[in-house]
Amino acid sequence: LEPGAQRENLEVGIRKKIEHDVMMKASSSLPKKLALLKAPAKKSRAAATTSSNKAPS
Repeated sequence: LEPGAQRENLEVGIRKKIEHDVMMKASSSLPKKLALLKAPAKKSRAAATTSSNKAPS
């Protein structure tokens, strides 16, 4: 792996952990459970995460 790609993977991992922690904190304070939507697995994880992280309008 190139250093740039490795750093990008690290940033994606950190972002996913933060999003997960925020979701768990938010769902624990709600009466109804939040459903986590999973994107279908693709070869390029970076492309999948950037497109699936946008909030629906």
